[in-house]
Amino acid sequence: MFRARRSSISDGETHESLCGAHLAGKRLRRTIRHLGYYWPTMHQDCIEYAKGCQDCQFHGSVQRVPAFEMYAVIKPWPFQGWAMDLIGEIQPNFSAGHKFLIVAVDYFTKWVEVKPARLVTQKEIIDFVEDCIIHRFGVPETITTDQGTMFTGGQFVRFIESRRIKLLHSSPYYAQANGQAEAANKIIINLMKRHIRKYPRKWNEKLFKILWACRTSVKTATGMMPFQLVYGHEAVVPAEITVPSLRVEKQKELSANEYSNLMNEGMEEIHETRLTALNHLQAYQSRVCSAYNKKVRAKSFAVGDLVLRLIFPIGRKDRTNEKWSPNWEGPF
Repeated sequence: MFRARRSSISDGETHESLCGAHLAGKRLRRTIRHLGYYWPTMHQDCIEYAKGCQDCQFHGSVQRVPAFEMYAVIKPWPFQGWAMDLIGEIQPNFSAGHKFLIVAVDYFTKWVEVKPARLVTQKEIIDFVEDCIIHRFGVPETITTDQGTMFTGGQFVRFIESRRIKLLHSSPYYAQANGQAEAANKIIINLMKRHIRKYPRKWNEKLFKILWACRTSVKTATGMMPFQLVYGHEAVVPAEITVPSLRVEKQKELSANEYSNLMNEGMEEIHETRLTALNHLQAYQSRVCSAYNKKVRAKSFAVGDLVLRLIFPIGRKDRTNEKWSPNWEGPF
């Protein structure tokens, strides 16, 4: 009797026939129960049958659940590690022909450097690293990028090696591996949208205002402004001049000696400020990793296992079906 009832699965009548919706195991079981069938091993049978459907395998969604635990990258000193990325191609482009933004962010202070570019070549990237990073903040220990050709080309790699910088590349199609740069890109793009709504071709003119906003806003990771961690004191923003703040008013009353003493105290306190920010950063990264790692579902394969390989968008072989093309190929 049970064998007869299982035939509703084994012949595919419920799962993939004319009225089948290629349901997953649990939903397939509910559908069969709704039709009035039951057998003791129904739950496991439905799961195994759905997993074995080739159409479901080849056209299955790309799993976004992380397969590996997150390990935070923490640089305990300013400007020792930078993350780099690009924004673009930007449309409409600026009247001067700029179509891209080269972006770099310091891992510790969260200080952001941005430069517009007409074309993104290895020469442009080298000039950016020299002008916006090395000549301003010194030679870093590491630079992390994706695997774009402008970051992996021989000219750029030779330049990096000549400065004794360690070049790190994130995995292809896995932007999270360069998450610091991706986060900076997201902030810049969101701010830019709000500043250029009426004049989209003038985005270049708003760039420095956006950088100022990024550098003088408190970051969740450190609990401080990047400006404060870089220069040792908070920036005086235009609002404090329009309506004088208490600290601006007090500065006017200071004598030369008092001002000098306060400056010296501020320089001595900068190390304590950075240690406080480091502790805050470590605690924040620990919370982020803990929350992320709860979602991890580890995958393991043994020698001899048959596997399917994800077909990336730029590597699709079957152009005839386009939208109907499978997401996976194999087995291998």
